[in-house]
Amino acid sequence: MPSSALTPLQRVYLHSGLQSFVEASGGIFIAGFLVSRGFSYPAALASFAMIVLSRFVLRPLVLPLALRWGLLGTLLTGVAIRAVSFALLPFVTGVGPLLALFLGVSGIGGVLYWTSWHAVMPSLMETGKGGQQVSIQQATSAVVGIVAPAVGGVLLAVAGPVPAFLAIAALQLATALPLIGAPNPSVDPNAQLDRAVAAHARRLYLGEGFHSGCSVMIWNLALFASLGEHFDAFGGAIAAAGVAAAIGSLVVGRLIDTGRPRHSLAVAYGAAAFALVLKGAAFAHPVLAVVATALGALVVPMTATAMLAPLYAMARQSPCVLRFSMATEGGWDLGCASACLISAALLASGASFRLPILLGLAAIAAMASMLNTWYARQPAAA
Repeated sequence: MPSSALTPLQRVYLHSGLQSFVEASGGIFIAGFLVSRGFSYPAALASFAMIVLSRFVLRPLVLPLALRWGLLGTLLTGVAIRAVSFALLPFVTGVGPLLALFLGVSGIGGVLYWTSWHAVMPSLMETGKGGQQVSIQQATSAVVGIVAPAVGGVLLAVAGPVPAFLAIAALQLATALPLIGAPNPSVDPNAQLDRAVAAHARRLYLGEGFHSGCSVMIWNLALFASLGEHFDAFGGAIAAAGVAAAIGSLVVGRLIDTGRPRHSLAVAYGAAAFALVLKGAAFAHPVLAVVATALGALVVPMTATAMLAPLYAMARQSPCVLRFSMATEGGWDLGCASACLISAALLASGASFRLPILLGLAAIAAMASMLNTWYARQPAAA
């Protein structure tokens, strides 16, 4: 199909698939790569937390850029800067100027990309089909996740970090191709947010950030340790779990759009709690760790779909989707960074990975409660 024939949402899905390949073949290996360079587990987690906190600090830069370039222009700028960050990573050998440069470039690229992405997506979605459209995007990402981690793991193990991360950088640039020619939503320079709705969404993002920190960032490092710090084994375990992830996202999206969004919460967050408990028990046992990873992969798109569908509904109802994204994503940054820093402190004090992983249960309970309240008050929000 020629690119001119693609609809805006089809362009988004293609971009999302490529971007997911980048995250699953390169992004998930960042903390493990730092460990392979001699960083301790606490130092690797603290480094990731610095990337996330720099995004929080730099987020005010997004609005003036988006007013000038539009949402799509800002997103594509983020794509290019993220490619530079992947190209820098293999040359980081320890604490020093190159690490600081990598952390800063990663933060700038991340804040431009993700803040714009969560504004572009709701701008192009159709009202009444939020669950289906988010779930298709999540399922696309999950299907890509079946292959990408194995490719990234083998590249790192066989070719080495320089060829591997330079290839990821090139692929990151290629993710821009489907979006060339897509609508470039403008930003109203005078729009004002509903503070109450933005505050509710910010709390949701805070919980999701903390949960992601425990169940994804910290768990991936624990899995890497459980598998003997071998990139190929780690990538293979993540890849094997991708099949479950694709199924889970479509199930929850269907529940949302057929008028049963609160059922989706029970399914998604019940499974999330079970997966986290299993991870807490399994991290030191390689076989159980792989099983826990598969269940965790099933849960990630389920919880993302259950949360993002109402969040995108809130964004579409707001006077400015970009300002909504800016106001709320800071919550994710603070939640994820807090989880990583608390875990780094616990690990440095001699604790195992179990307690940091299980801390995510509090975030799961909080998110499920907040989303249940949202659906109860606005049953048509999805």
